[in-house]
Amino acid sequence: MAGISAPGLGSGLDINGIISKLMAVESQPLTKLDQKEAGYQAEISGYGSLKSSLSQLQSALDSLKKAETFQATTGSSSDDSVVEIATDADVVPSSYDVTVNRLAQRHKTGTASFASTQTFGGNAGDSLTITSGSQSFTLDLSTAMTLEEIQAAINVDGNQTGVTAGLITGDNGNQVLVLTSGKSGYDNRVQLSYGGTLDATTFGFATLNRDAEGNLLASDSELDASLTVDGVSVTRSSNDIDDVINGVTLNLKGTGRATLEVAEDPGVAVKAVKAFVEAYNELQGTLSGLSQGTLSGSSLVRSVEGRLRGVFNHAFTGLGSYGYLAELGITTDKDTGKLQLDSSRLEQALADNPDSVTAFFSDEDKGFAAQVDRVVDGFIGSGGIIDSVIKGVNRSIDRIGDQRDALQRRLEMMEKRYRDQFNALDTLVAQMNTTSDYLGRQLDALANMIKKK
Repeated sequence: MAGISAPGLGSGLDINGIISKLMAVESQPLTKLDQKEAGYQAEISGYGSLKSSLSQLQSALDSLKKAETFQATTGSSSDDSVVEIATDADVVPSSYDVTVNRLAQRHKTGTASFASTQTFGGNAGDSLTITSGSQSFTLDLSTAMTLEEIQAAINVDGNQTGVTAGLITGDNGNQVLVLTSGKSGYDNRVQLSYGGTLDATTFGFATLNRDAEGNLLASDSELDASLTVDGVSVTRSSNDIDDVINGVTLNLKGTGRATLEVAEDPGVAVKAVKAFVEAYNELQGTLSGLSQGTLSGSSLVRSVEGRLRGVFNHAFTGLGSYGYLAELGITTDKDTGKLQLDSSRLEQALADNPDSVTAFFSDEDKGFAAQVDRVVDGFIGSGGIIDSVIKGVNRSIDRIGDQRDALQRRLEMMEKRYRDQFNALDTLVAQMNTTSDYLGRQLDALANMIKKK
């Protein structure tokens, strides 16, 4: 008898449904593997969150590791329209009286007025050499050029003097070529020399710079800035001056008089410590959430908390007058484990003994920031503890993948076996039904023959 092409057709059994239910039972271990893998993936995500929070804490340590954070100063000017001030950690608090007599200017020199068609040069050896500072640029004028062509020839990449050329056209159509130095001051002025048949009278260049009253400068030496600081005369080529008062940069803005004040600025240190406290408290929140969630019972979470707490409770000896965080206004809330900062206490410590505060936080070996940084780096550094733990979890996920592949192959073989068995049963039942129908028909025929007799 030919095989049954549709499962259950011969027997009337729902073979596909039966096999589907059997395979659902057999596939339960596969579901458990998926759930286990999801748990591992959640662990990796949790370790990633922990690493990110520790990284933010480490970034907050950068400022605490710098001595200048605790030695910061601030400068102010009584008149910012005359002079602005910037300070660094080397400056000594003081005050200065500054009078700006003249601002530094970039030299401008312009030609006489010429028709736009006027050409210059055209003879062998004709040239114009432009010098500014230590750089020179020579323009070959053996082929005659107009002022517009000279302008274009000067404004090329090969001109390293910093001098640029501009062209001004007046109402009468005549033009003036203007050369402007790239830097201010007398030493960076535009200097010109000529070759061939050209000389100073060819172009008639003259300085165009003017003083604060609008008068032409009496001399190119007036291109330098002129000022007095506490009565001491100072001349510089730039309006940004950092070599007059140690640790102070003066930015000249205009002529006039201003009083400069330099004072200590504890706000920089307070801001840096506050940023660290906030980063640590964020970490505490992350640790609390992980310990109650995806990393519940993790020894790594407890290790991070314990190692950091150990540094915070550690006595920092040999660094000055302060040995504990609490002495600098940083305490731990016993209920939440988070840090609290008393800014006024930290500011008072900076006022009383700034060197000790600086050493406490920023000493390269024994300082607070260095010790916390070493602990954090042990967890999140390349090849650190967290990377090692994540690597171990990934190996577990790989093993689950291997188990899943093996289980899926076994399930495929099991489903094939079930189908073969039920198809055989279906065929057997169909054969028995056929035989039963045949016998029934034979018995019915025999009964009819008996009745007829």
